Amino acid sequence: MSYKMKVAMIGIGHWGKVLLEELKKQAEVKYEGDSKTDLAPIFADSEIQAVFIATPTETHFEITQKALGAGKHVFLEKPGTTSSNNLEKLIEQAKEKNLKFAVGYEFPHHPAAQKLKELMEGQNIRNIYFDWQKWGTFKDDSVAHLLCHEISIVKSLSIELEPTSCKKTKVISDSDILETEFRNNIKSVINRVSPIKQKILTVLTEEGGYIWNNDELFEINTEMQVLEKISLPEISSVTAEISDFLLSITNEREPLTSGEFALEVYRVIEQV
Repeated sequence: MSYKMKVAMIGIGHWGKVLLEELKKQAEVKYEGDSKTDLAPIFADSEIQAVFIATPTETHFEITQKALGAGKHVFLEKPGTTSSNNLEKLIEQAKEKNLKFAVGYEFPHHPAAQKLKELMEGQNIRNIYFDWQKWGTFKDDSVAHLLCHEISIVKSLSIELEPTSCKKTKVISDSDILETEFRNNIKSVINRVSPIKQKILTVLTEEGGYIWNNDELFEINTEMQVLEKISLPEISSVTAEISDFLLSITNEREPLTSGEFALEVYRVIEQV
C-alpha cells in the first residue's frame, strides 16, 4: 500500500537500510542521508511530512529536536535517546507542535504479539519466559538494545514490569549473556554468543499457555499434550510498524509505539 507521503530517511546503516527498503514501498522517499549529511534542506522542505531517523543513538536527540522544530513528524529508531530525560523532552516538543512521534520497537507490531494480546485478554498469567539466542551486536549495550525488545513486548501486552535482578556474563563484551528477572514470574535470558538464531517467548496461564517461536505462534494444549499452531497474517513487523506510523499521521491518531510507550520501556531499562 502506498500513502504517497513524502518522507526523508536519515541513517542508512545496517538497520536503516532495512527500514528504507520497506519505506520505499509505502511512501515517497525524497531524501536519504546520514548524521554527517547537511540536514538543513530536509528540514526546510515543506513537502517533507515525516522524517525517519536511524543514526547512532547519541545523535538522535539533536536531530529529532531539529526535525520536530521544523514541523516534521518523527519515527525514531529504538531505544530513542541516551536518557529518559531527553526522550521526555522530545515527547513534550512533539505534543506542543501537534506532531506524531514514534520509536521503532518492531516486536509489538509482530502478528504474533498482536494475536497474543487478543488471546490473553482476561486470562490469569502464571509465568512469562523469554529465551533469545543470537550472534553479535557486541558493541551495543545489551540492556538498552536487546532487553528493551523483551520489555516492549511485555508492555504491549499491558503487563507492568518491575525488575528484581540482572546478571551479566562476559564473553566478548561485558554483557553477552544477560539473565534478568522481574516480579510476577517473568524472566528473560539473552545469549548473544550463540550459533543458534532463535527467539522464543513462553507464556503460561491458568488455562494452558502459548509459545511464540521466531515467526510462529502455538497454543499449548495441556489436555492432549500437544502444540497447536495458530494462524497469523503474513506481514513482517517492519512492514507493520511503518504502516502504523504513516497511518497515525493520516488518521490523526497515536502510533502503537508512541513516545510515551517508549518512555515507559526506557524507565524499566534504567531500573535494570
